[in-house]
Amino acid sequence: MSAESFPVGGSIDVNGASLYYEERGAGAPVLLIHSGLASSAMWEPLLPDLVDGFRVITPDSRGHGRSTNPSGWLSYAQIADDVAALIAALGLIRPVVGGYSDGGAVTLELAARHPDAAGALIVGAAYPDLVSTGVREHARAFLGADDAGSPDLAQLDANLGDIAAEVKAMHVGGDEQWRALVQQTAPMWLDYEGLTDEQIRGIQTPALVFAGDRDEQDGRLDLAVSLYRELPNGELGICPDADHFTPITPGRTGIFAAMIRDFAQRHSHAR
Repeated sequence: MSAESFPVGGSIDVNGASLYYEERGAGAPVLLIHSGLASSAMWEPLLPDLVDGFRVITPDSRGHGRSTNPSGWLSYAQIADDVAALIAALGLIRPVVGGYSDGGAVTLELAARHPDAAGALIVGAAYPDLVSTGVREHARAFLGADDAGSPDLAQLDANLGDIAAEVKAMHVGGDEQWRALVQQTAPMWLDYEGLTDEQIRGIQTPALVFAGDRDEQDGRLDLAVSLYRELPNGELGICPDADHFTPITPGRTGIFAAMIRDFAQRHSHAR
């Protein structure tokens, strides 16, 4: 492993929260936003294929991993504002910003709320319409949430299955942080109105829409194609024989990493 592959970590205060982040490598900046209920640790399998030629920055979203969340609530808009503030605090010039699942939703919000923050976008396994597509109801079932939106931690554990312990271990605050994170995530998933077609069509930033061809967890392939077609400067990448977790699973990450590298090389503003 090269010296530049070892992470440099730190925390920055933004919007009332302390955001932990790590960075590796050198070159054009690529900032990656993790999925829901996870942390920046989820990117570890991809990083060996990304750090050569790029400065890869992986923050923990507020309330996740090593980041705090004094407000006690979460929203995609707030996390997007945090990302914009982190970009400014690190002095980044229109970096490539990518996210997967919840991170993809944050990336879309960032583009809509802060159109000049990123020079290019990667939207993995995320879609702006959660209601008519059935994605919200899937999220409700995944959380084991009742009609009032209260999650069932035992049902969530069962749905996470073999990765439950691994996901929980990503958060340094132990069981207390995990419980708080699940409670704060539930309304973010279940109450989010999403972006309108007009807002999506207003995103002029180059954007790679990425999905697995067998992803039935948080959407369907046709949703990725629809988003790609709505974005004025969209590109489409499909990972073969891949469900929702495959692109970030050791042994299969090479395809996702190669698409990120290709897209970032073509669209990086700061070199």
